[in-house]
Amino acid sequence: MIAGQLRHRLSIQGVEKSLDDYGDPSHSWSTTASVWGSIETVGGTEKDISSELVGVVTHKIKVRYISSISPNNQILFDSRTFQIESVNNWQQRNIYLELLCKEVV
Repeated sequence: MIAGQLRHRLSIQGVEKSLDDYGDPSHSWSTTASVWGSIETVGGTEKDISSELVGVVTHKIKVRYISSISPNNQILFDSRTFQIESVNNWQQRNIYLELLCKEVV
């Protein structure tokens, strides 16, 4: 992997579960790491969700290997949020990860 290809500053977020003032479960996202990565658009589609047309764009995000990344995390880039669908450890060599993500527009 060429370092110059990792030109996007990404924030990896994990979910924090807690109870609100009324004892109801709630969750919020907090940044667990900031890394350099690359974002590549793979494809896109539109779905009809609750009588509303929503665009779903899929992306491939590459970052250096971090063992703690899972589909339970999400990626922030500027004002965009990417939900991680799949984590692929390139050739199982712990060099970099390919994150297959979706962005709901």
